[in-house]
Formats: sequence, C-alpha cells, structure tokens
Amino acid sequence: FMEIKVQKNQLNPHFLFNTLNNLYTLTLKKDDKAPEVIAKLSEILDFVLYRCNEDYVSIEKEIALIENYIALEKLRYSENRLDILFTKNIEISNKISPLIILTFIENAFKHGVINETEKAKIRLHLESKKQQIVFSIENTKPKNELARTSDKSKIGLENVRKQLDLLYPKKHQLEIEETQTNYTVTLYLNL
Repeated sequence: FMEIKVQKNQLNPHFLFNTLNNLYTLTLKKDDKAPEVIAKLSEILDFVLYRCNEDYVSIEKEIALIENYIALEKLRYSENRLDILFTKNIEISNKISPLIILTFIENAFKHGVINETEKAKIRLHLESKKQQIVFSIENTKPKNELARTSDKSKIGLENVRKQLDLLYPKKHQLEIEETQTNYTVTLYLNL
C-alpha cells in the first residue's frame, strides 16, 4: 500500500501555487474574500495531510473537500468564464477512498477551463447508494485547443487506474467518453 500513499499525497502543487497567488492578490486588494480562501485552503490541507492516511473516509468528508476545492477554483475564474454545477444524491453514507474523485475534478479544470477562451462548463454528479458509489464529471473541451490529451493528464489517469486496481480490485468501472465538444468520465465503485 506504500504505492497508494505516494500517489495520494499528490494534491496538485499547481493548485496550491494558484490558490496562494489568488490569496496574495486578494490581500493586496484587501478583499473580504481573503479570510474565506484561507479557511477553505486550510481545510483542504488538513484533509490532504491528515485525513488521507486513512484508506477510506466518509462520503460526506469527501464532499466537503470537493466543495472547498470548487469554491476556491470559482474564486479564480470569473462568472463569465466558468459555469459549474455539483449535484449529489446521497441515499446511504458510504465510505470512499480519499482524493480519488479529486483527480478527475482537477483534470476537468486543467483541461476544460484553463485553455478555454469562452465559458467553460463543468457538471459533477455524485451518487451514494446501497453498495455503490457513482461519480460522473463532464466538461466542455476548449474550442481553441488542439484535440490532444497532455501526457501529464495521462499520467494522472494512469495513477488513478492503479489506485482503483489496488483499492477496488475488480469492483470498479471507469468509463471515459470523448466527443468533439465534451469529455465525460463516469466512475462506478461497487462496495
């Protein structure tokens, strides 16, 4: 399980760097959002540094992490750049391996938003029901980007696949669907 530990502690350094940069800008402008950013960032770091030592966490904790992450990303992009919606249907409080879902969300921002000159759209949906967790994320592909997946995101995906094989052996299904305009990932975890 050493391998998982190593992969888990890879909260994207760019995310941290960007968040601190935003924070710097907000403090220069003496923006009221600065304390909120610090609070959310410290919650995320607390989760990543301390909670992730557990192999599984409650789905509620994972949702709180995702919501903090989205809130910070939202501060980074203006309303006219990003249209994001996170819906959830939690019938049963299951446990989930921490940060697995976050990799897909990071990818969606990395590829769907950063290079998009127009408005990027991201849709996330999380379901937790009897013996199954289903997570799907769909993002628009930038119109101005050459249709190629960077090697970095391939590495990210490979890491997730390895993690899934270790944590959910023969109990998961990962579907990736790509059209000219959209990129959709659906993950089924059978518990």
